[in-house]
Amino acid sequence: MKNYQESNSLKESLEILKRYKNDVSKEAYENIKSNIGTHAIENIYLDELSIVMLIKKNVYGLSADEVLAEYKEKGYVDYERK
Repeated sequence: MKNYQESNSLKESLEILKRYKNDVSKEAYENIKSNIGTHAIENIYLDELSIVMLIKKNVYGLSADEVLAEYKEKGYVDYERK
């Protein structure tokens, strides 16, 4: 299983996103960056796993449930939607 980087600040979250900049369109990048900033206002700093989820949602048009199912299958999360 891949080790994903944790984040403890907006700066760290944005640095993680920068590593994926070439994988998304400019519009998707700006949308994800905005989403990261919105979470940071509430002192919620998105880690790499969460950022990859946002990328998959934007690039591949996957729903959150589809991404979570993939993550659960790979053992990244143990989330069960009710």
